[in-house]
Amino acid sequence: MGLHQALMRVTETSGTVLLLCLAGLITSAITAPLRAASDAAAHSGSPVLIYIYSPECGACRQFDGEVGAIYPKTDESAALPLERVLIDDWLANRHQLVECASAEVIGTPTFLQIQNCQELDRITGYSEAELFWLALRRMMNRIKPS
Repeated sequence: MGLHQALMRVTETSGTVLLLCLAGLITSAITAPLRAASDAAAHSGSPVLIYIYSPECGACRQFDGEVGAIYPKTDESAALPLERVLIDDWLANRHQLVECASAEVIGTPTFLQIQNCQELDRITGYSEAELFWLALRRMMNRIKPS
């Protein structure tokens, strides 16, 4: 192998390592605030609405289209912020609030209302926006003062 080929191989390897390092830093930067928000919600007494979903789930896609886009703009979102969690991450215990659920999550979508590391309410499934908003109203009534 000539000097040029050796340098090219080192450059390719260094470039790959650099890309992997950058990908790791980006992933950490994205997930660290989510973990911090979950930790804060679990220990601060602030309620949170965990939305456990799957990209393959038709009802999840329907929820995202009908409710997901407007939820952050609602008063309910201020009192009960929505946090999206992939079902694979939830089932693998890669979320701080898994231990707070009162029962196993068996399907998507599942919405868990958690406050002070205690599950207050749950919505399993999604069929239409009106039923979601009715169930969310019930959840809002269960929020305990901090």
